[in-house]
Amino acid sequence: MAKQPASIEPHDDPFQHVFSNAAHIVLKRLEHFRVLASTNAFVKARGEAGEDEGLVVLADTQTTGVGRLSRFWRSPLGGLYFSFLLRPSMLAPSEIQLITLAAGVAVAKVLQQAYGLKASLKWPNDVLLGELKVAGILAEQSLKGSEVEFTVVGIGVNVNTPLDEFPEDLKSKVSSLQEALKRSIDLPRLFGYLIGQLEYWYLRLRDKGFPAIAPHWRKLCNHLGRSVTISTPEGVVQGIAKDIAPDGSLIISSPTGKQILWSGDLDYPS
Repeated sequence: MAKQPASIEPHDDPFQHVFSNAAHIVLKRLEHFRVLASTNAFVKARGEAGEDEGLVVLADTQTTGVGRLSRFWRSPLGGLYFSFLLRPSMLAPSEIQLITLAAGVAVAKVLQQAYGLKASLKWPNDVLLGELKVAGILAEQSLKGSEVEFTVVGIGVNVNTPLDEFPEDLKSKVSSLQEALKRSIDLPRLFGYLIGQLEYWYLRLRDKGFPAIAPHWRKLCNHLGRSVTISTPEGVVQGIAKDIAPDGSLIISSPTGKQILWSGDLDYPS
């Protein structure tokens, strides 16, 4: 059996100090590591072992971080990479997208309110500065029969990340907070802001449903009313992005009529 990585001692950890000095209802326990293969995989294993809702796992870097569609998520030092465990009994398996959308609202609002950045959202899981990706969200669920047993939500933010840390094919598509603000960011403070907002918007979703989230998501979305192309396993859909549906799917007005998409890669026609 592989040796479990050793977490950073709380008394030496500014992230723990920020975390423990805030009031939490759901996200209550933080474990911080220098290196993990993947925070989502680590939390998923803990969920399968029966861990209670509320575990947050943070890593300074990941060696095999994962984004949507099992893509590699580059995780150089200077970024913020963490995942947390939820047991959202109020959601059906088909509604996992709602957690992703609520988390996107949380991240974008932190960037707007705490740092004065014009952050926006790109369906289904990207946070943008202008047209450049600065953060991504990955929600994965485990089912027990026809019900959600637990959900793992992973957040990756390019913070103090020099653009030359990214491969050539990504440099024109991504940004970082340091690049946008022309200064370095206090990572523990940003982490504290994010945890507070993530918990707030998750509780709104849990207690009031997606109608309490949707107007905020629409306001932050950068592509409603725009022409888009969306690559799906069934092919490419082109049309106008019209709205978000109650289950988090995207409503497209295409030449062949209204289409509802649950997943896909959204882009803009050249």
